Amino acid sequence: MNWRRIAVGTVVLGIVGNAIDWVLNTYVMTGVYATMADIMNPSPNMMWYVVGDVVAAFMLMLAWDMVGSKFGTGLAAGAKFGAAAGLFITFPMFLFWQINLRGMPYSTAWIMIGVVTLWYAVLGAIAAMLDRKTATG
Repeated sequence: MNWRRIAVGTVVLGIVGNAIDWVLNTYVMTGVYATMADIMNPSPNMMWYVVGDVVAAFMLMLAWDMVGSKFGTGLAAGAKFGAAAGLFITFPMFLFWQINLRGMPYSTAWIMIGVVTLWYAVLGAIAAMLDRKTATG
């Protein structure tokens, strides 16, 4: 494992992931969140969103270092890897949320699956861009 690459990637992906989240949560997803107003925390501690994105970035870089080369090299391979990781994480999670959280619409679960999978695809592409190893290494 290349811990230096994982650390640098974690910082870069953490910054990019937080920037994307800020745009998504401030502008894009407000209508979706409005459908769940009665089950959402009206004033969450933003520090935990930042920490969560950095941890997600670390886990994605760790996974990329371990198995990313199986997807190939370059931005498209990284995006494919990130989308796969996003689907593995979000597909069951948001569908279970929809079952267990009173007031979460089924359509919202699918929107969240799509948005978060796209988020991971973008970060996967950036991870691949930062990583210059070949498909065999």
